[in-house]
Amino acid sequence: MSKKQLLPGAGAIILLFLVFNACKKSDFNQAEFADHEAEFAFPLFNTSLKLQDLLGNVLNDSLSNDTLIINADKSMTLFYTGDVAEKKASDIFTFFQNGLVPIGDSLVANPIQAPTGVTIRRADLKSGTVNLVINNSSNDTISGVFEIPQMTKNNVVFSMPFSVPPTPGTAMVLPLYNTEGYILRSNSNLLQFRYYAYNDAGQRITFPPINGLFPPVFVSFQNLQFSYLEGYWGYSTYPLTRDTIDININQTNLKGGVKVKNPKVTMRISNSWGFPTRGIVRYLSFIGKDGTEHKLESTIFNHDSVDFNYPSYALGEIGQTKYTDLYMDQTNSNIAEIFNSEPTKLIYEVDGVSNAKFDPSIIGFLTDSSNIKLSVGVELLLEGSAENFRADQLLDLKFGDYANLDTNKIESVEFKLVTENKTPISTSVQISFLDENGAAIDSLFAGGPKYIMQAAPTTAMGVANGTTRTENFIQMSVARFQRIRTAKQAKLETAFTTANGGQQCVRLLATDEAIIKMGLKVKTRL
Repeated sequence: MSKKQLLPGAGAIILLFLVFNACKKSDFNQAEFADHEAEFAFPLFNTSLKLQDLLGNVLNDSLSNDTLIINADKSMTLFYTGDVAEKKASDIFTFFQNGLVPIGDSLVANPIQAPTGVTIRRADLKSGTVNLVINNSSNDTISGVFEIPQMTKNNVVFSMPFSVPPTPGTAMVLPLYNTEGYILRSNSNLLQFRYYAYNDAGQRITFPPINGLFPPVFVSFQNLQFSYLEGYWGYSTYPLTRDTIDININQTNLKGGVKVKNPKVTMRISNSWGFPTRGIVRYLSFIGKDGTEHKLESTIFNHDSVDFNYPSYALGEIGQTKYTDLYMDQTNSNIAEIFNSEPTKLIYEVDGVSNAKFDPSIIGFLTDSSNIKLSVGVELLLEGSAENFRADQLLDLKFGDYANLDTNKIESVEFKLVTENKTPISTSVQISFLDENGAAIDSLFAGGPKYIMQAAPTTAMGVANGTTRTENFIQMSVARFQRIRTAKQAKLETAFTTANGGQQCVRLLATDEAIIKMGLKVKTRL
């Protein structure tokens, strides 16, 4: 079971993660070359990127359960919801499905097979069969009818006619009888089985025991399935759910470290079990990416337990689902510590207790679709910090006429990168040029990654309040350019850092944007 969670600090990263996706939309202009000295300069791309649009693209592409909300102050909040666990009532409470009940007399009472502490007063059958096995040791053909008084359909008692010839030393198995649509009702958790049997003279008789010892009649139930159960669920403890779940908080496959300022998490229990249930948390821990275990600690649990809201039989809420929401943030839990560990696994074990308050007056119910489901919702104000948070991208390259130009006619080559940044994030970049097999030919910056976009100035609250313009000129030898121009793809290796070297938490606004320009200048000669 794999469930995704929200990337901590994702908002601080996504802007620069997608900046370079704009390259995919840019085409190199084609130029004509003369046989004399000249300079040719042309833009590769010029893009204005709004943070709101970039985040929307990421959500649409990869995080379909997320919603981006723009608040009144233009700050943005990212919401994510995902299911973690689900437990059907039928996985916990097993009622009689198959059975063989001995009938030693013409009227026999037999307890309904139900879990310990559960008293059933109504059960609606949706499938299954019942039949009789009779040993007739007399010399007469015995005819009669078999009834289950507590089992009715359209208010008519279940009745099965039978006729059994003499079968000394053996037994006759009567045909199966379909139980679909029948309702079992009992005030004492008992079912009665009754038969009326008559010999050839019309006298009512009772089948004698076999060899004076063994019951002569058996009633057989096979594959009974219930659509509805009603009764009293007494106090009992049962394993509700336990599992180890792989989770992927880092949805963009980025590498590095981020800090989330104040994540807010809602755990929602959806419950359609129609009786009081208390969840007991036996174990709940997250495993960070470094293997460290982080146990969830929170004051929202009452001695590691929580009572679930449930649909009430008394209020006519059969078939409804009730919800219990548990809210966690940095004021009542260590959820921020857990998020910042970038957890990869969730390990949990929860037991259930029915009718924990020992209230015998509560009538409960189950349907064939009753379940308890746990989902987790994350609310993340796009505010946090990041340092050297990496992402790699592959871009297709086309050098146009420059791919075939005689290098003897090229005197110099220069790339120019210009950024006008109104966001509180800076970015370092290395661009590797790859051949058709994905092997690196060369890189743009010979000395390693270089910052091409510096963060904008920010207020004390971490909000950008200005524009930072940066220019980068990258000289390239003709020999290097001759190799690079054969490349089919460029691999962009980026690392993102928020303001003040990643030490300051910043807030991203929907109005934040960056303008990025890249051009190529080639000087030719005779």
